[in-house]
Amino acid sequence: MKNVADVNEYIFSAAKERTTKKSGRFQKGYTLLELVVTLSILSFLTVSMVSFGFGEKEKIAENAFNAECEKILYTLLQYQNEAIMDGCPRKIRFLDQGMQVNWTKDSINHQTVIPVATFRFFGAYTGLSSLKLYGSGTVSTGGTVKLTSPSGSVRKIIIQPGNGRIYLDEP
Repeated sequence: MKNVADVNEYIFSAAKERTTKKSGRFQKGYTLLELVVTLSILSFLTVSMVSFGFGEKEKIAENAFNAECEKILYTLLQYQNEAIMDGCPRKIRFLDQGMQVNWTKDSINHQTVIPVATFRFFGAYTGLSSLKLYGSGTVSTGGTVKLTSPSGSVRKIIIQPGNGRIYLDEP
């Protein structure tokens, strides 16, 4: 029988041979099949991301349209509140480039244009017609202003006569 040191040396050298020996199954690199599968998965993910991205563009435009409609509504309500606070009526006209607001306070004429980029105004108070917001909170006449986006979406600002309520319809 061999001594223990010889046995240990034999086991150690056999293990060393197995770890350094290159066999066909453990070579470095990728097989052609692995590369094809990886490329097909990447292609599928790329096509999926691009196709979903095109739908997002329309959704972003719609969100911008809705946000700008709400901006016009809140601006109208702000000017109505200011008319109530200072007693000076505001004259509102809806033009192609935006909403024009005129008022006179302390013998000084003020004019502000609130620009719009995502829609056009149609309906009451466009062109030469105007809406007056009185200091009592009422309005000169009731009516509807349609806000039409380039894609054809329509929202409406409704102005009620009598109580002067101004609101935006739901999309």
